[in-house]
Amino acid sequence: MNLPDAATVQDAASELLRLHPSLSGDSSRLMIAVNEEYQEHDYPLSENDEVAFIPPVSGG
Repeated sequence: MNLPDAATVQDAASELLRLHPSLSGDSSRLMIAVNEEYQEHDYPLSENDEVAFIPPVSGG
């Protein structure tokens, strides 16, 4: 994914939803991990970061 310099986790989530409209939803509900560690949505991204988007789940 190509993002501008100083992009945040939220920017990546918004771009994901823009590129894949079938995933419609509220990006603030996604849990996001950067380089295998959960991060807040205002976390700044660096080049070559691995970002994982985890949708909301329920159950036990």
